[in-house]
Amino acid sequence: MIVAVFGALGRVGGKVCEIAHKRGHTVVPIDIRMQSTNTQYENVWENTKKIDVAIDFSVPQATNDVVKFCMRHRCPLVTGVTGRNEEQQKLVEELSKYVAVVSKANFSQGVDALHRLALLASNLLADWDCEIVEIHRKNKLDSPSGTARDLAATVAQRKNFADVTVHSLRCGSNFGRHSVIFATQGESLTLTHQAENSEIFAKGAIAEAEKLHGFAQNVPDG
Repeated sequence: MIVAVFGALGRVGGKVCEIAHKRGHTVVPIDIRMQSTNTQYENVWENTKKIDVAIDFSVPQATNDVVKFCMRHRCPLVTGVTGRNEEQQKLVEELSKYVAVVSKANFSQGVDALHRLALLASNLLADWDCEIVEIHRKNKLDSPSGTARDLAATVAQRKNFADVTVHSLRCGSNFGRHSVIFATQGESLTLTHQAENSEIFAKGAIAEAEKLHGFAQNVPDG
């Protein structure tokens, strides 16, 4: 599989490049910082003839370029970028009309389980209070995190949890901690996921890319 990685010099994007290479994939790293310092990347769009899948862990401001790239190569997109504005999100939605798009705030298996457990708890404890607390590294730009917003949407399927408050902390070097807290008089229940490294997000994104590529390979011509 030939995979283009946007945000290749970032924390998660760098891990995507490393892990994808170890898994035998051909990696085309794309990062604005890389392009400005190394001429071999200046014409990557023109020189790269075939891309099977693009993985995006760059920044919201790169959305237009990422979408154009995927349209040019007619390749699926796996994106973990959060904090897009309405216009940027519409670009991704428009792209999904032409190629497969997987857009998630969090690609870890544990967070997928957390969503299911939070939904179950919201049904079982429908008359309890519910709050969400998320902690990330000091310099994380978006707040609340995309994962926390998704968790709030999950519990909001119970109407009495439609106005759940998300409390965001930005301190230290935390990779990401999300807690969904249910409480009533005399007792409480807390569901927590702690990310301990960026590999979990990279591995999850690569797994999604491999699924998309496998699906594309099995689609009959015409």
